[in-house]
Amino acid sequence: MPERRDFGEALPQDRLPRLVRISFAADRVMNAVTRLHSLFWDEVLPAWFSPQRREAINQIIYGRLTGYLPGGDAFERGLFEWESLAIAEPPFPQTGRILLGGAGGGRELLQLCRRGFDVVAFEPSELCEGARQTVASFPNSAVIRASYRDLVTAAQEHTGPLASHVLNVSFDAVLFGRGSFSYVFTESERRELLCATRMIAPKAPLLLSFLMAQDAENGRLDCLRQGIRRSCKLLGAPAVPGPGDAFLSHFVHLVSQDEIKAVAGASGYRILYSSTSDTFSPYAMLMPQ
Repeated sequence: MPERRDFGEALPQDRLPRLVRISFAADRVMNAVTRLHSLFWDEVLPAWFSPQRREAINQIIYGRLTGYLPGGDAFERGLFEWESLAIAEPPFPQTGRILLGGAGGGRELLQLCRRGFDVVAFEPSELCEGARQTVASFPNSAVIRASYRDLVTAAQEHTGPLASHVLNVSFDAVLFGRGSFSYVFTESERRELLCATRMIAPKAPLLLSFLMAQDAENGRLDCLRQGIRRSCKLLGAPAVPGPGDAFLSHFVHLVSQDEIKAVAGASGYRILYSSTSDTFSPYAMLMPQ
């Protein structure tokens, strides 16, 4: 009788079945295609739309996301655990007036109002109408349709939709809505925003969160970036994307830890603490120096 093989023992000459090897190869090809697709649009879209255009496009995109409105899934989650912890302990105050930027449909706003804070909130997209519904029963709070650029204008020029709401008013803390610091696309704009915030609230802690790059741009396919950038430039693209600029169903700048440290120091803030262990919600608490 022929000897029966024990399939539980691997022999040095054994190879995976061809169909299994084909499956693994197909997975590698699909992963490479997906990565190439993402890399291509991360370079092309920021190149063809200036930071100002990116902001306008983001406002349109977010204005259509009903999940951020009262009753929506994102709204009804309430505060994330890290948000609850950050606002429950010093240096964040337990009473007073809060300046809330990038308020969206009012997820953070509602929770702050319920905790007894008076809130001046602003949001540039159509979501601000949802935020206004949120504060309808809190007469000491207000929502203004305005952007981070409008906050800079208010601080520097004393004009714009936010001027009458943030000038000659004291704030006990400032909160930038979850991830919204990643929608400020250039280093100079991020520095201007923090400088303006410190001018308006010179003694207030600032809690901000951002989106952070998962991987350095040094993978096998990342060598294609320079070629794509050169092609866009030759074709007349009006902008030059920098490291961290990306399109993740909307335009973002993936902020690095070094960028947070640099912009905080350049704007007159010191970092009290930060967390990047959860790449879904990296955050930092800043204090004016």
